[in-house]
Amino acid sequence: MQEKYRLPPRLTDESGRVRRAGFEFEFGNLPIAETADALHRILGGKLEQKSPFEAVLHDSSLGRLKVERDFELLKSVRYRRWLESVGLEFSPGSLGHEIETNIDHASRLLIPCEVVTDPLPLDRLSSLDSLVEALESLNAEGTQHSLFYAFGLHINPSIPDSSAQTLLRYLQAFLLLYTWILDSSDIDKTRRFLTRFIDPFPQDYAELILDNDYQANADRLIGDYLQHNPTRNRALDMLPIFCELDRERVMRGINQDEGRLVKGRPAFHYRLPDCRVNQLGWSAASAWNRWVYVETVAEDEALLAELIDAWRASNATYSVTPGSNWSMRLTTLLAQKYLER
Repeated sequence: MQEKYRLPPRLTDESGRVRRAGFEFEFGNLPIAETADALHRILGGKLEQKSPFEAVLHDSSLGRLKVERDFELLKSVRYRRWLESVGLEFSPGSLGHEIETNIDHASRLLIPCEVVTDPLPLDRLSSLDSLVEALESLNAEGTQHSLFYAFGLHINPSIPDSSAQTLLRYLQAFLLLYTWILDSSDIDKTRRFLTRFIDPFPQDYAELILDNDYQANADRLIGDYLQHNPTRNRALDMLPIFCELDRERVMRGINQDEGRLVKGRPAFHYRLPDCRVNQLGWSAASAWNRWVYVETVAEDEALLAELIDAWRASNATYSVTPGSNWSMRLTTLLAQKYLER
């Protein structure tokens, strides 16, 4: 039986509109053009092939989907201007098109293919199962298929509101649940230890904001974050939100290479989950539902304060395995809290 997608405590935003979430599925073994053609046949819509590295499926049963090779140089196709100046063409059937197609086939073992959805209403996320089923029918490979794979499922839930207090609570809740999510979902070791994409937050940053006396307006919240996390490489990347609120401040706080990749948007960028297409029983619901636990804790202010105090007490006690000890303690506290209701 397919796991159901849970709803968070705050289904609507401050304007009263149903919140949305976009999803980014990374996977291997498939060339872009063939993937896009197959999704077009399965999900309908109108297919726009931009290059062998990028396609857009408009008006599918899941709305607009981007299918692309997740590598900035390939997608940018800046090299085309120079090659076109010496007479090389890139139209279908041309030598340039054949070269790019061969590059795409060769790169698929190292650089993931990615399907990016437009934001979907939170009460319609079950429609994602049709995309997962389509990818599995094409024999897409998830991160579990190879030691060389580090494929993620990125989730971008829109924020319920942009107040510093709300954003702080969500950050605090994520930090509290981080080790529990790692333990319960068995995040791929290649992604955790051999890449920097989902680096954990520094301990000194956790100690700074996991404090019931920590008070922050937007200026301090952004400043403290940039001081400790001047990078996109966090399991919960807050730079898109902070860029939406104060782009100039964020651009000053990160290097140019990072800055070119950061786009402001009022949505969390949750990068921690694995993409495990073609693993028996896997669906995007399992990753989404762990995020809903973060939102549930964030919206229960009394519980959040209690857990922060418990975390600080646990952190003050020496342990060889502090993360695992806190994960077990957290599981007990949450079980007690919800059994009392």
